[in-house]
Amino acid sequence: MKRQEAIGYGAIVVSILLVILGYNGMTFEGEIQDIPTPNTPNRSYFADEPLPEKGFGPFLAVTLDLVWDRDDVYAVIVDQDEKNTCESTPPGLQDFGDAAKCGPYDSDVIAGSTDGSSGLTWQVEPGTYHVGIGTFEPVPDGFEVNMQYAVHLQAGFALYFVFILVGIFGLAYTRVE
Repeated sequence: MKRQEAIGYGAIVVSILLVILGYNGMTFEGEIQDIPTPNTPNRSYFADEPLPEKGFGPFLAVTLDLVWDRDDVYAVIVDQDEKNTCESTPPGLQDFGDAAKCGPYDSDVIAGSTDGSSGLTWQVEPGTYHVGIGTFEPVPDGFEVNMQYAVHLQAGFALYFVFILVGIFGLAYTRVE
């Protein structure tokens, strides 16, 4: 076998392996314990820190899964503008406006779930987003909630395009005399 053929077939094998690895992806898991439970019913309270922004744009597809251990707690994901709107309205004045505003059924919620056992799944988008939690009852059963998260990274369209280009390069290089 010629040197060019070995390099070309090697590039094809690498390309196929990269496609398989990109399809399977990687998952990072973790747990956040003892999050204080708010006691204002149907009102979302947000984390001070935003979720990490999605880097590498079209190169990665990112999915976030959240589950929690309480049935009387809901979770939502909102953008920066909605967080600012909700935080600018005092909890006592919220009921005078739209009852669904800043709660689990707000139309501006990007993703949300009222069932902790099935949780919340969100395809991460570019931008600044915050996680919020709230309760349905005026006095919740417990004082803390524990959340488990999983972040799944897969290759995006642009990476698959690069992988295919590597394979095409390998095929072309095997034909070089």
